[in-house]
Amino acid sequence: MSFSRHLRLPLAATLALLTGCASMAPPNAALPAPPVPTDWSKAPDSPAAPGAEATPLAQWWQRFGDPLLTELVGQALQAHASVRSAQAALQQARAQAQVQQAGLLPSVNASGSAQRSRSAGSTGNSFQLGFDAAWEPDVFGRLHAGADASEADARAAQAGLAQVQVSLAAEVAVHYITLRGLQERLSIAQRNLASQRETLQMTDWRVQAGLTTSLVSEQARAAAEQTAAQIPQLQANLAQSRHALAVLTGRAPGALDTLLASPRPVPRAPDDLVLAIPAETLRQRPDVRQAEERIAAALARVAQADAARYPSFRISGSLGLRALTLGALGDGASVVHSLLGGISVPLFDGG
Repeated sequence: MSFSRHLRLPLAATLALLTGCASMAPPNAALPAPPVPTDWSKAPDSPAAPGAEATPLAQWWQRFGDPLLTELVGQALQAHASVRSAQAALQQARAQAQVQQAGLLPSVNASGSAQRSRSAGSTGNSFQLGFDAAWEPDVFGRLHAGADASEADARAAQAGLAQVQVSLAAEVAVHYITLRGLQERLSIAQRNLASQRETLQMTDWRVQAGLTTSLVSEQARAAAEQTAAQIPQLQANLAQSRHALAVLTGRAPGALDTLLASPRPVPRAPDDLVLAIPAETLRQRPDVRQAEERIAAALARVAQADAARYPSFRISGSLGLRALTLGALGDGASVVHSLLGGISVPLFDGG
């Protein structure tokens, strides 16, 4: 009776401590909602007027109506090293999220053992077959917060992959449109040069015939030389754009020279693009979604660290069969079982 009375006080104190800890569970952190304008600052007759349906921006490059541009963007998204690196990071984040989710569930393992011992001239065998199980109840939300952080990391990695894809597609489109623009400028410069040389020839004839002064001839020659001086720079810029497109699509510089040799019209953006309200437009940007998910992961880790200050519990047990012979495990074996509960309370961590 004396031992029982001495035990009641520490037990009651422990229960009171646990009850107090339960009421101090860390609150779930939530992202603040910053104010966002509901309308664009545009004229009433703008395509972005209220009530207009937003244009989907996925695979926006297809809306230029250029099959070769679409093909080059597709090749870049498949072959570029930055995309493969972002895909690997996404797979790693998803695997880590699965590991964290698995920690919320009990773990069950199968085990078996065979033992042979000799003592005082006698030999004995022992065989055992069974299951082990362990589970950590997430009383204060530490494991759930860690799982939430890993899920947010996976979503951030997904947005990071989308950001790489968007940036790469934009870079391909810029170089392609620049290339077509340079081809058009080069064609115009070559036609102008041919026309100016004809004008120069006619002017020289007029000077020889005494119909005009040499000043007019020199002006025509200067205009032709000025146009001719622009052509090498345009050709160099054109080659640079072709090489850039080849590298972006995972090829060696010069690999696309034949494919891109024929001039084509400069792709034009469609006139029916409609923007949604600012909040919806921002959420279509992968970098904004990635930043939001990173904040969510950081807040979840704050909650996880806060919950780590509270006690953690662990329940484990085993159930199996033990016999002296292997054949007796199915019939005549003795049942062996155990159940263990544990608690860990942080007292001092230096922080």
